[in-house]
Amino acid sequence: MARVEVEAKFPIDCGALDRIKERLLELGYAYMEDIVERDYYLLHPCRDLVSGDEALRVRVATGNRVKVTYKGPRTGDRVKSRIEVEAISDEAILEIFDKLGFRVGIIVEKQRSYYRLGNDVIVLLDRVKGLGCFVEVESLRGEETRIMGVARELGLDTDRMTTESYAYMLYRISRSHH
Repeated sequence: MARVEVEAKFPIDCGALDRIKERLLELGYAYMEDIVERDYYLLHPCRDLVSGDEALRVRVATGNRVKVTYKGPRTGDRVKSRIEVEAISDEAILEIFDKLGFRVGIIVEKQRSYYRLGNDVIVLLDRVKGLGCFVEVESLRGEETRIMGVARELGLDTDRMTTESYAYMLYRISRSHH
């Protein structure tokens, strides 16, 4: 089922993660879980998803939880807003995509802590291999102002906010090394 994802990322010093965890609990956020995720971004055999600002991702998380996600082009101004369609699967889906001609382009590996405030906001604390640490704030109601409010409550630098995906950040780095 399609939904609209509305989020923003804030790069932080990894040493600040514990302070932010404490602040989230002070603000009433519920700690959900710590997991390790490996995201495989697939390249389409006949069209360039990157230039269309689209993505096809297979996420393998702790406990062999696997989700396949299509992300459509961005529509937001300041925060990232895009259509997202997800399906539950298992790792065999990677072999199916391979047989259909899809190839893995970028792999994003991260340690992630999930925090949630009711049905309003999800905050993710990420350690991303090759990129560093980030706080990702997602408004479950699609409210950009809520994202910015949470960022201020957590003491995040809104001038450093980014809407780029980790996959695109790693892609840019890999292109700059060629």
